[in-house]
Amino acid sequence: MLEAWRLILTTGMARQVRRWRADSYTWRAIGAAADQAWGTASQGNQLFGRDLYLEAARMLGEDPDADPWN
Repeated sequence: MLEAWRLILTTGMARQVRRWRADSYTWRAIGAAADQAWGTASQGNQLFGRDLYLEAARMLGEDPDADPWN
């Protein structure tokens, strides 16, 4: 998923995405926060945020449809 965005997600980054989601960030807000934190250039793209969200949950072994993800 993230290959298209040219981002290699680390465990630390996945934990940060989890914190953003637990703080009620939308997919778009996650994309924008990632742009600022990691220098990606999605311009707050909602699909990028969704891909980060799903990949981070998978990497952490968590269900993206359960708390704190959803």
